Amino acid sequence: MINRLADRIEEALRRDATGRLPALPFPLPEALTPLRLPGLEPVDLNPPASSNPRIAVVTALLVPPVALGSCSPTGGGESVDPHPFDCQVLLIKRAEHGRHGGQIALPGGKVEGNETSQETAIRELHEELGFHAADPEHEIRFVGSLDAAYVPASNFLVQVLVAVAPQTPQITPDPREVAETLGAELGLFDPRHEVHVIDAKEQGQLLRYGVIPVPGERRVWGLTARLLCELASRLAQA
Repeated sequence: MINRLADRIEEALRRDATGRLPALPFPLPEALTPLRLPGLEPVDLNPPASSNPRIAVVTALLVPPVALGSCSPTGGGESVDPHPFDCQVLLIKRAEHGRHGGQIALPGGKVEGNETSQETAIRELHEELGFHAADPEHEIRFVGSLDAAYVPASNFLVQVLVAVAPQTPQITPDPREVAETLGAELGLFDPRHEVHVIDAKEQGQLLRYGVIPVPGERRVWGLTARLLCELASRLAQA
């Protein structure tokens, strides 16, 4: 079952001969672009021409659903074969210190030396969450990637890998980096859903931005919300 699901996800993320992903089936909500208050100027999410951004890698690790059909595109119902929306994506709450402290995020970090993206992803999963994604016992399969995304606040260009696992690996978070872990069904990030909009101060700036509630009375916003909405859009018809 998990191999069939991984095949469908890999096909949805397949790039053409020029390295391009297909067009998004469903556009991302406009509310996911933060606005600066009081004038509501959109935050520019493109790297400046003069910048030399640092490179980081995050992993969207999808694990089997708790209940088949619970987050399917049709809104539920029995299913023999899970839809990607039913899968849970592994999220972390970052430790409070640091620029992005306390935020809900995908596990990952900056590239070191001459690492490939996958080598960085594997190392960061081990450092942050205590399991080795390359160990055959976990049967973790990297199935594709999204386009890199820029984070203006920290000048990082973030590469996004997508992986699938037949079960959630045993997790031992490093408390220096991870305050807690949680899983959220990918279907919660279906871009066709309404996005809640709030005003809040983030890293010294007053912003208006869209948030997506997840279990545990948490909310996902910013880069993580945009990436997961893009992933959900690409997998909606998988």
